[in-house]
Amino acid sequence: MLKKPNIAALLLATVAFIGGQAYAGEASYPGAACVKWSAGDPQPLLSYSEILNPSSTAWLRVDCPITRTDFDSFLHDAGVESSWVRMVDRHYTSNGSCRLISYSHNTDGTASFWATGTRYTAGTGNQAQVLNTGSLDGENGASHLYFSCLIPPTYAGNYSTLVTYYVNQ
Repeated sequence: MLKKPNIAALLLATVAFIGGQAYAGEASYPGAACVKWSAGDPQPLLSYSEILNPSSTAWLRVDCPITRTDFDSFLHDAGVESSWVRMVDRHYTSNGSCRLISYSHNTDGTASFWATGTRYTAGTGNQAQVLNTGSLDGENGASHLYFSCLIPPTYAGNYSTLVTYYVNQ
């Protein structure tokens, strides 16, 4: 005697699997997750989970790590499908910038490096600007992902900030 499959259970499992695939590769992170490049960079300030550059003379160089969620293209096609950074640029003569990087140390001792083009803020203001770094093809399952950004110096007492960043793998 053949048992009838439980249609409701199969439907629920299918929806859960597809729903997990659709959203598992998307994540946004607070700017406070970023770390400065070197000891020589200004000591950043953190406020409301944003990272701020308190220096009036030096750029704050930061790397912003991304947790890998789609190894070997299990959920989506290879690479990063979309990405962006939100930055408030309050410096009147300099533009902030970011690019998305994928880097890996290979088993043969070599390194692999992929990057998007650098995106820049457009002028100054108190509103966050979206730097759309787009997609990144060519990265591999062994690589780690991060944004590399330059936050402009403080201008007339106004801090530039990296607010948040996003990636869809």
